[in-house]
Amino acid sequence: MNTDIFNKESMKLFFLLCCYFLFSYVLYTICKLVKFQNCLGLIQILSISIPLIIYLIKMPSNKNICKFGVIGVYLFLLIILPFLYNKTYDLTVDGNSYHKTAIAFIKNGWNPYYESSTDFQERNSDIVKFDKKTKINLWIEHYPKASWISAAIIYNMTNNIESGKCITLIFSIMLLIIAYNCLKIIISRKWAIFISILLVLNPITLSQFFTYYVDSIMGIMFVIELLLLLLVNPMSKINKKLWICIISICTIFSNLKYTGLLYSGIIAAVFYFYWIIKYRKYNEFFNYFKSFTLAFIITFVTAIFIVGSSSYVKNTIDHHNPLYPIIGNDKVDIVTTMQPKSFKTKSMGEKFLLSIFSKTENVTYYSGDPKLKLPFKVYPEEIEQLMLPDVRIGGFGPLFALALIICVILFIRSTIIFIKYENNNLKYIVLPFISIVLTMILVGENWWARYIPQLYLLIVGSILLMVYCKKYKDNIFCKISILLASIVVLLNARYFINNNNELLKSFKNINNDLTELENREHVNLKLSTDGLYGYIYNLNDRNINYNIVKKIDEKKIKYIYSWRMEVEQE
Repeated sequence: MNTDIFNKESMKLFFLLCCYFLFSYVLYTICKLVKFQNCLGLIQILSISIPLIIYLIKMPSNKNICKFGVIGVYLFLLIILPFLYNKTYDLTVDGNSYHKTAIAFIKNGWNPYYESSTDFQERNSDIVKFDKKTKINLWIEHYPKASWISAAIIYNMTNNIESGKCITLIFSIMLLIIAYNCLKIIISRKWAIFISILLVLNPITLSQFFTYYVDSIMGIMFVIELLLLLLVNPMSKINKKLWICIISICTIFSNLKYTGLLYSGIIAAVFYFYWIIKYRKYNEFFNYFKSFTLAFIITFVTAIFIVGSSSYVKNTIDHHNPLYPIIGNDKVDIVTTMQPKSFKTKSMGEKFLLSIFSKTENVTYYSGDPKLKLPFKVYPEEIEQLMLPDVRIGGFGPLFALALIICVILFIRSTIIFIKYENNNLKYIVLPFISIVLTMILVGENWWARYIPQLYLLIVGSILLMVYCKKYKDNIFCKISILLASIVVLLNARYFINNNNELLKSFKNINNDLTELENREHVNLKLSTDGLYGYIYNLNDRNINYNIVKKIDEKKIKYIYSWRMEVEQE
């Protein structure tokens, strides 16, 4: 692929956003290491302005209209968009237990390098204190923190804990930009737009769009890292812009969750060893080998030892285990009770196939077994289950199995055509395919859709490959198969989109409830589920006067705010 795409205006926006996130993480790390408190506002100002100033200096003066268009969108995404998210609400258990808690702690000055979360909450009156029995401290102290840092910086700007969820949309736009610019090189503009939109419509992204879950962002980063590495020409001079983007994306990817480090590392390793094998006999290989090896070293030093130091390095120092508490002798099992009981005796492959070809259901250890179904059959209860961001069985949607069957046929057919006419370009199929398969195997629990958002790439990739091969075999089979696969994928996405529309309606009702509570002098309320402290931050951000009680008489309950909070009548 051609790295000249960085001269395109939309790619300049992509580059600016990569720089923004990279600067914000590095600046946050430096500030916390030197114990500089109340730094989030300064970090936001510097992270937005430094890339912008460099862009203004480097940009030719004869492109003022394009320049200001890029600047306008950049500022809108980072300054205006967060405020639009103020009236959307994360209603999930994970979001309101440890995600919002971590975000609020970071926003209010917690320094994860030098202080435990339990010590911090004892001396800080601005945060909601969690019960130590919930073990929330285990997750917020040891897990990677990229999404929390970004959300806390935004929270500090908007004073609303919900606003940080906008990063999922920002990353989706970044994916749309780079996918379109890369695909436009090999297929028509219309098809490039269509395939790019399909990539963004990943079921995992759609199911987590209004939450603080990070699996959606994991899927986005997976595609972006693949595309960026496909742009690299290892036998040429280092492209600084390209590698800055790679460093930024790998840093984000590796610090979303532990599997992010696994996925990002595997993708990088696949490309790295391919380059070595492919070009080892070239005359100038050793010089270029040193260059791209150094680039990868800088990338993962930044990701792990700088930005990831509050988790990977600190965990190694404190527990002799960079991935504590997920692996090791003292690991915490977070999967067994989440999977169907019957999965306990099944192999990885059996669990994966059962999950793909069963009804979409949130089956757990104590709630039955997966039920196989016909791939084209959709049950009403399946659609209801998609309101959840982490459905255990059939989590890619009720029509995903049908889409997968169609696309496997597409993939085989188009690969045969591709090998016949462009055998020398097989890397564009093989490297992404190996990356997807390896990550799905090594993650272990690949039956749970949220852990393998990259599986969706096989669907879209198969459609893309057949679209590309149309120039060699543009027959009726090709046209019908592309049309059929696209329709099934879009129909499957529609279920998620419709549910998101229903969520938007519920957000309006919740906002009305909160507005009413604002106008009351005092409110008695009770959390329906213990440990969901995120809802309390929603009240605090609206300056609502409340008192949490242990019980409310059912006759006095006026409404249940977002089905988790009981509110007493006046």
